[in-house]
Amino acid sequence: MRADRNLAVFDFDWSLIEQDSDHWCTSHLSAAAWAKVQEQAKSVQWTDLIDQTFSELQDQGVTIEQMQQVLQKIPFTPAMLETLKALNSHDTHVVILSDANSFFIETILEAYGVRDLVHHIITNPAHLDDHTGRLRIERRRPQSAPPHQCPHPCTPNICKGQELDAYLALHGPYQKIMYVGDGTNDYCPATRLREGDRYFVRNGKGLKAYLEEHPDDLAGIKATITYWDTSITVHEAVEQEVL
Repeated sequence: MRADRNLAVFDFDWSLIEQDSDHWCTSHLSAAAWAKVQEQAKSVQWTDLIDQTFSELQDQGVTIEQMQQVLQKIPFTPAMLETLKALNSHDTHVVILSDANSFFIETILEAYGVRDLVHHIITNPAHLDDHTGRLRIERRRPQSAPPHQCPHPCTPNICKGQELDAYLALHGPYQKIMYVGDGTNDYCPATRLREGDRYFVRNGKGLKAYLEEHPDDLAGIKATITYWDTSITVHEAVEQEVL
């Protein structure tokens, strides 16, 4: 990898797109199913719960095509679509690092015609069962694997900081890294950013609240931070700074 190339890393839900894909897809297919998810969210690991929910929806007759139709309508702002195009024109490597799943992400990117602008997707794997044709969603880090032992607020199925470490070891070095996120699990990868890198923190979400509640963690981030409300802010920075 050329050392003069930049890297752009995006969380997916509420970062690259304008919704939570689990909530969007589940609630549009069945309000009752989403209500059940909310009831069980504190007692069942989230990825397992979404897999269980979609297994039950398929038991009730929901098809892969119906899921795709719902996902294809999820909000994706023109400014963020233009951001991906700008990054591509700058020859920047684009990665999605998300706790969603590969089926949702791939379906949405393809619907908006930007799948070819994303180089790699790091997320919970989803697949269609060879025998039944049913969608199954698995943890990025299997339950049988040793715990990742991350001291930051990462979920058991994925440590985004460790995933970024592994990606950089395989594909780096990069001249500059930008990271766009909104959730508390987007703090950990920020600890890997350097001076001169860029960190885009969405206002009104869990990551911003976490940083406000943990000023020492905020002070330890070396990258330049931009707080954003709309994707226009991210797009303008990418264009003006040639990220």
